[in-house]
Amino acid sequence: MTENTTSPDLHEDGNQPVSVGTKDLDPIADIEAKVTKNRSKVGSLRPSALLYTSGIGATVDLPHLSVMPHGLDGWQRYYDRRPGGADVIVEPRLLDLVRAYLGDQVDQLRKAPWAPEMPGGAGDDAVDLGIPARVFPQWLRCTGCNRVAPVNHQVFEFRNVLKYRPDQAQFVHENCKGWDADAKKSKSRKGRPQTAVPARYLIACINGHLDEFPYVAWVHRGQECPKARIPQLRMREWKSNIGPDVQIICLSCDARRGMLEATGPKASEKLPRCRGRHPHLDAFYKCDQPGKLMMLGAANQWFASTVGLLALPREESASADDVVPHLQALPPNIIAAATSRDSLQAFRLLAGNVAQTDIFDSISDDALWDALTVIKSGGSSGVQAPASTDPTDILLPEWLVLTDRVKYTKHSGAADFRAVRRNVPDTLQPIVTEVVAVEKLKKVNAFVGFTRIDALDRIDDSKSRVAPLNKRGRPNWVPATEDRGEGFFLQFDEEAVGEWEEKILGLPIWETFRQAHALNFNRRTSKTADTTIDPDSRFPAPRYWAIHTLSHLLIREAAMSSGYGSASLTERIYAWRRDGDRPAAAGLLITTTASDSEGTLGGLVDLSRPERLGPLVHEAIRRGGRCSSDPVCSHRRPQGKEDFLHGAACHFCLFVSETSCERTNRFLDRRLLLGLLVDKDVATPGLLTPIHGG
Repeated sequence: MTENTTSPDLHEDGNQPVSVGTKDLDPIADIEAKVTKNRSKVGSLRPSALLYTSGIGATVDLPHLSVMPHGLDGWQRYYDRRPGGADVIVEPRLLDLVRAYLGDQVDQLRKAPWAPEMPGGAGDDAVDLGIPARVFPQWLRCTGCNRVAPVNHQVFEFRNVLKYRPDQAQFVHENCKGWDADAKKSKSRKGRPQTAVPARYLIACINGHLDEFPYVAWVHRGQECPKARIPQLRMREWKSNIGPDVQIICLSCDARRGMLEATGPKASEKLPRCRGRHPHLDAFYKCDQPGKLMMLGAANQWFASTVGLLALPREESASADDVVPHLQALPPNIIAAATSRDSLQAFRLLAGNVAQTDIFDSISDDALWDALTVIKSGGSSGVQAPASTDPTDILLPEWLVLTDRVKYTKHSGAADFRAVRRNVPDTLQPIVTEVVAVEKLKKVNAFVGFTRIDALDRIDDSKSRVAPLNKRGRPNWVPATEDRGEGFFLQFDEEAVGEWEEKILGLPIWETFRQAHALNFNRRTSKTADTTIDPDSRFPAPRYWAIHTLSHLLIREAAMSSGYGSASLTERIYAWRRDGDRPAAAGLLITTTASDSEGTLGGLVDLSRPERLGPLVHEAIRRGGRCSSDPVCSHRRPQGKEDFLHGAACHFCLFVSETSCERTNRFLDRRLLLGLLVDKDVATPGLLTPIHGG
């Protein structure tokens, strides 16, 4: 069911920006015809923000308004206008992973249709469009008189007339006379324009739906206004002994109702049930969930569901099926250049430069020609079994490459990967067995959906809770990004880690952590989740806690000497016990990556040199041995009904930005790593005791 809307549309461009117009503004046709004075561009976002903080279905806060990026159906119109169409990212391993989530119909990973800045202001506004979006919420509040109305009631006027100042795009309440506009003394007062801002209240449900708050129905308690068909509303706020009190007032009939009723224990009885609205799709769906009050910009309004992995070099020569996805990403004129087998040499050079890959150099003429024949006939590579979505299975190929010197040395000439072995500092032996400087790496990330109210970060929840990216719910492509950068990898001695781990598994403190995790898991699992999941299957082994703790210490220490802020450093932890044919792993990779660039500056790789790595690790260990909140921090453990998932860890000693930590600062304990001097009931052997002498 399509929504009848008068919302402004908005488009994201450039680095990466956004654009907007009212119902009278078609950001393509009307700009070409020059029938509107309003510009379409209203702001900008970085590519990574489209995946993690401000993507499809999220609200993006701009200086004067809030917008929501449209679903994929709205993007295609802008791809079609771009010369060469969409920019495609070719990474078969990630594409297989996305298909495991969304279905085999997904055949492409696409970069966002960003709008480049033209030198000297040249260019066509209609071509230089980015991500389409809409103003949301559409209910606005005047900052002068507190009038509340939707954008289609003609109370507010949209202004965006300065080409180079999209940040000044705003809705304005013309001739506003202030909050006491109805008083006698204000009759002769000269009005002036006042900025209108988004009204703050929304209605959400656990199925990912989001809707405007029903202000008119709320203030009239579900009835129609007796005095006006379209009543005038005002939002008043003042302080009370229980905090800010907000009231909605009908100026037409003087009905009043406070918003505190929408937050109390009986709020579910007073709020409307969900209408199944997906504003990013301009559509409504069937839904039987109760509506929940949500504040605009609340942390639980939008949780991205993304998948990402490192682009690894191939271990063998490419086959025809391997190269088909790369050929599909090439412009048609490049494919047309391969007219015969004799033209393949020139085709390899041309295609390699366009696709920025060396895969065409590692395939035989026969296999390449077979792949070209498939593409020209409109076919595609064969459908394989769905990829595993288990996080360990995703990390395993990376672990096998980084721990095999023959593999990473053989492929260090690849366009997106270069790694060299470093000598292990004497002071880190025997615990650390290998050090690898990853001088060049590429991380590819894809967006597969989002949820609201609670996230799917640790549970296999119902797929119905993941909001669709297009109206059909089965997209043929998904947004993706490429990040290039550098890092260093440490591998730990498996025998030493295994012996230490067996000691930890029998301690009472480990059982305390296990029980806290089970309690936390069951509390955070939503009603639609798979309740048959064993919490212990999601509980990381002791080695993960210790290596994860060291990773945080290294991130905090490396930020002081690498030239990168701690928030720009990220971790990948390879720590799991042997399970059937899956080998055990104990290692960590610290990386920094940047989008829209060819890479980073080498400051992190330089830390992998033996003369720098040894002091770096030991200084990190020294700092981790003490915390300004000790002894409280060093003795911390969950007790009773507490379910926090860390031991001796806090903001002073271990926590890092959530952009850096893969587990949002969970599963950390300095005791497991360093063996702190604490009471016997919480004391544990430290994994790194052999090298720091604790």
